[in-house]
Amino acid sequence: MQLPDANIRSSSYLVAETRSICARCRRSCRVLALVVPPNHEMLVEGEWQRVDANAFIFHIAALPDAISRHLFECCAQFHQVGGNGPAGSNWANHCPQCAGVFSDDELHCEPGGFMPSDPLEARAISMTHVQQAFSALVAGYAPEPEFFASMRML
Repeated sequence: MQLPDANIRSSSYLVAETRSICARCRRSCRVLALVVPPNHEMLVEGEWQRVDANAFIFHIAALPDAISRHLFECCAQFHQVGGNGPAGSNWANHCPQCAGVFSDDELHCEPGGFMPSDPLEARAISMTHVQQAFSALVAGYAPEPEFFASMRML
């Protein structure tokens, strides 16, 4: 079922996984990210446009219940964190040791995390393809990141 206010949709999606250091307790933790494959669609100025590239999505405000349940089964530490009203709520990785919240900006916009700086770092990222219709309301979008081809498909 498609999310009514979605701005990204696809016939399937990928769950990416790597490890990152918690800023609060300095421990290494498993972190997840979502990827939409080529031929996903993006809502631009009220029109759905097809995109022929892989893209990491982040700053996720909303997901359908079926996808939320699947993500909880994959990793209970990736869940919604509340804020002031719907605009302040988003999905984020949480440290299993101290419950610290990982910043999407650090994971997706800085070197390391899901933005590898070389093929070796990219190989530390594994991805699992999920054959399920996908939709989401997102604010962050990174099409075809460098070294994507070096990431491991499981």
